Amino acid sequence: MAEAEGAARQAQNYAEIHFDSRDGDQIMEPLKIFRAISEEYRIALPILSGYVLVNRPQNLTRTMTTDPAIIKLIYGKIGSLHVYHGLTDMTGELIPLHNGDRPDTVASVKLPDVDDQHRYYAMDDEGIGDQIKDPSQYQPDNPTAKTSLVSLTDAEKQKVDRMERELSEGGNENILNIDDLKSELEKPLTESESTGYGDDSKEQPQDAASQENAASELYSTGMDQVPSQPQQQAQPQSSEPSTLRPQSSEHQPTPITLLAQALSLICKSLEEAEGQQEIADLAESAHQLLATIRTLTKLNN
Repeated sequence: MAEAEGAARQAQNYAEIHFDSRDGDQIMEPLKIFRAISEEYRIALPILSGYVLVNRPQNLTRTMTTDPAIIKLIYGKIGSLHVYHGLTDMTGELIPLHNGDRPDTVASVKLPDVDDQHRYYAMDDEGIGDQIKDPSQYQPDNPTAKTSLVSLTDAEKQKVDRMERELSEGGNENILNIDDLKSELEKPLTESESTGYGDDSKEQPQDAASQENAASELYSTGMDQVPSQPQQQAQPQSSEPSTLRPQSSEHQPTPITLLAQALSLICKSLEEAEGQQEIADLAESAHQLLATIRTLTKLNN
């Protein structure tokens, strides 16, 4: 009797199914499939909440062998979907994504309603992409990516297309170099401000501090007026020509001026940054602000 049970155990084997993330972390406990040697079995692909299947064996139907089989199913976290309305929407609206009816997809979502003059377009680092054909049942192509969409009118889309053509014709890809990026970012501030300060390097820390304080006061006052600090600093220099004096406190700053001030602070931080990750993060932020300034400049024209 004991010999028969031992023979039966030797005639069986198992396959162990692992459910791992892209980083190699275990998402759930492995499952074992027991079958007789030479018997066929099929690998099930479960739907895991918050994850989508990104890598699986090509052959799901297998034959049990004399050696245990280790099979790995790789899952990735479900990505995000941000929807922006118009060219000036910098915040966007987050649309939750959930598991679909298959392990490798997310469920389709209904995009926020827009009027007949607006259409949704895909948006990535390269610019504006294809139009979304069915906003009532949108499903991201890459369920694990950070997907962005923007609603534009035909006129806005034409402006964006024209701007992208002009930027691409000018060899603007060179601004991705950090040194070139610093130089490029300083241009809007130089052109938009005529404060009368000299080029002496000792004045630069004072300028940066003034810009930071000015930005802080603008936010605290709701942008109702320009902060008085720059004007107070210029009072001792009242003998200078009027063309070199700072603008009065009644002058209303434009969004481009405020963004230029922020870019100047980022440039200064880039000069002082040491870590590669810090430099990369600052460069990315600066690139985004520069793109916004260019967009606003094109629209104003």
